[in-house]
Amino acid sequence: MKTCPALLVTAMPGRDSWALEELLDTVVEADPMAKVEATRYRGTFLVRSSLDPARLARRFLAYTHAFVARVVPVLWCGPLEELDQASWVSARYPGAALDVRAREPLKDRLTEALVRQTLGVRGQGAEYVIDIENVDEVVLVSAGRLRSCGPHCVVLVP
Repeated sequence: MKTCPALLVTAMPGRDSWALEELLDTVVEADPMAKVEATRYRGTFLVRSSLDPARLARRFLAYTHAFVARVVPVLWCGPLEELDQASWVSARYPGAALDVRAREPLKDRLTEALVRQTLGVRGQGAEYVIDIENVDEVVLVSAGRLRSCGPHCVVLVP
């Protein structure tokens, strides 16, 4: 059984340590047992928690974050070859815009065209966004409305 992170969080450029402090303050208050892992990608963190990812993401709306750039609750995760298992996300958010952020080693394989074909994403609307990105070989899928959590911070709220 795979265990997905609850959140993917990115920092403002060059503000990793301050963003990590903001992240810990927000997450640990809600779940003292949560674990925050720095990834090999600068300014990118994974949060592992037993709390519901959507609930944890909404906590970021309660405070102003100056150094956190993006907060993405993870609704599905898995290898690229199993991406079709996340098709329920696009069915739940018909007409949503698509945001694909591919990192190495999937940068050349995780494309917008592949995601549109695999998940059946047709929309280009602005109200909802389906976010697809990867950390190493693991693809992370999320969706929701973009909401502000600070001067340069957005959180995706399912």
